[in-house]
Amino acid sequence: MREQNVEFLEEYKRLDKLCKEVLNSNEGISSYICEMETTPFETTAEISAWDSTYKQLKNFRWMRNQLVHEISLDEEFCTKEDIDNIKKLYELIFKTQDPLSIASRSRQNDYYYSKNNTNTESQDSIWNKIVSKIKSWLS
Repeated sequence: MREQNVEFLEEYKRLDKLCKEVLNSNEGISSYICEMETTPFETTAEISAWDSTYKQLKNFRWMRNQLVHEISLDEEFCTKEDIDNIKKLYELIFKTQDPLSIASRSRQNDYYYSKNNTNTESQDSIWNKIVSKIKSWLS
């Protein structure tokens, strides 16, 4: 069991380092969790893996704290599934297919869409004013 616990800790450190780099933070996984907690519901509602990823990260962090502060590395604690799940999440974040990356792209698309629609409406109203003015000259 010691080997699985040690492997889990190594994978946790690897994921934590990636989160630090991606989020430009000193807190890593904790920063990722915080970002998830502060992301508006309107953004997260359509992301199917949002809740499960959030719960996984909270569990990973709890497991890491248990291994470092509470229990012996020699105790039966981590499973192969835990290690596989932390590796999968690492890959998703690395490939920007994780919930925060998806949410970020969604917010960027919403901003782009609303910005362009505002410009279009503004251009339409100016165009309508020009057309109205021309019509008034012709009548």
